[in-house]
Amino acid sequence: MTGSQELEPTAALVMGWARDLYKTGCASRFCSRLDLSAGYRMKQECDSICPWYPEVMMNRKWFIRHLATEMLADSHDLCQVIILAAGKSPLALELLEIHPERIASVIETDIAWMEEKQEIYRSVAPGAAEKIRCLHADIYQSKETEQALYGTGMFDPEIPSIIVFEGISYYLSPAISSRILSLFSSESRQNRIILDSLLPCRLVRDDRRYISRGIWRVIHRDCNFRHTITYSPEEMAAMLSTAGCEEIRHHSMDEMERLRTGKSRYFPTGHDGWIRITTARM
Repeated sequence: MTGSQELEPTAALVMGWARDLYKTGCASRFCSRLDLSAGYRMKQECDSICPWYPEVMMNRKWFIRHLATEMLADSHDLCQVIILAAGKSPLALELLEIHPERIASVIETDIAWMEEKQEIYRSVAPGAAEKIRCLHADIYQSKETEQALYGTGMFDPEIPSIIVFEGISYYLSPAISSRILSLFSSESRQNRIILDSLLPCRLVRDDRRYISRGIWRVIHRDCNFRHTITYSPEEMAAMLSTAGCEEIRHHSMDEMERLRTGKSRYFPTGHDGWIRITTARM
């Protein structure tokens, strides 16, 4: 793939699962610059566990975009979007394409690949790229992240923020997640957060548990980590409350699928899924 950026295996796996979401617009041009070949072997293994797992990833990513666009549409003021541990997702481009007039800036953080991502943004969407800043920051270090945000000259704590915390709660202790999210707590509760999490197996239907367990077994092996953080709705509410959140709401996979596809093919009820997406004010 000439001129493309090679991704590490897990990032390539995730983007491979979700690629059918990105068939048009700036997001399509962005994804055409990604080399997903490193994730092929993992994807084959995961396909043998659950051939329709791309639906899970597309539901998650579509629903997070849906929630963010609704929040932007409902805001009476310009907003800034903060995408923590942003990875290779083109969400910033999607939001700027849908609601450019409502977004003052988009700031993305991650521990690697940020210069390359900024360059792809400039190449495929130069106008939108003027509003995006990609930062190197370690999410484990809240002070470093805070300093990096202010160092951009774009971050303004006085205007409403939408904080996206996608695909990262699985790897961080509740204390670390709470600490990084508390950076965005405001007295007026003008800021909103969107995050996803994995349910404990006891809250998943017995005959569905093998899917999540099998997929994460593959990811654990290739990422060299052993423990996945899970949250019951009550545990998630407690973590977010510690970070300064209120109006906490949970969304299950049957809701995500129904809104994205208009059907309930894979997730007829709230007990059929293992991922939750949660929103809150802070």
